[in-house]
Formats: sequence, structure tokens, C-alpha cells
Amino acid sequence: MTKLGFAATLLSIGLCARAAMAQETAKTDKASGRTVIVFVDNERVKVYEGRFPPGEKSPQMSKRPDRVEFAMTDGHMRHYYADGKVEEVKWKAGDVKWSERATYQQENIGTSEFRVRVVQLK
Repeated sequence: MTKLGFAATLLSIGLCARAAMAQETAKTDKASGRTVIVFVDNERVKVYEGRFPPGEKSPQMSKRPDRVEFAMTDGHMRHYYADGKVEEVKWKAGDVKWSERATYQQENIGTSEFRVRVVQLK
């Protein structure tokens, strides 16, 4: 193996190891009934990714603080509010939305998994 080939192999191994370590530091929380990967959670902000398989409905109403949401995939969600209001929200991968504090239950009414990254202010 040439020196260049050896260096390239070491670089590849290093990059893969770094990506694996970054994923290990994220915490998966399935207590809410859905997969949530938490990247940062401190006294000022929580950054996480929510994953919603098709047909999945969150188990209960949840209070959601002010937040910025980034769609990682296309999605079609339905929100059920405590006052009886029902809202459908369509997402395109790359959409970024500001969401005000609200209490609602969510359902993925699309045909594929919806992934959204959230920066939640505390």
C-alpha cells in the first residue's frame, strides 16, 4: 500500500469513528411513544430530531414551547388541539418554520416517515 493510500485509509477510519461518536452522544428517548434523538438539552435550549412513521399518532397532548422546526423529509401531519381545532400541516424537505407555544397531539397522515429537527427555546 502506498503512503497516500495508507493516509486515505486512516482518514476514512477517523471520519467514520468521529461520526459514530457523535451519534452515540445523541440520546434516544422513546418514553414519549416515538423516536426522539436529543442532540443538546441545557437550561436555554433543547435540540432534537423527531421521527414519525406513517400513521403514528403521539400518545397524548403535549405542551410545546416556542421553537424553530426544520423538515428533514417531506411530511403530512395533523395536529389536534385541546380546544377541538384540527389542523393539517404539509412539509417539504428543507422547510423551516417558527412555531409559537401550543398544546396539541400530532399524527403522521402521510405515506412515509417524517423527520423534523427542532430547536426548542426554554
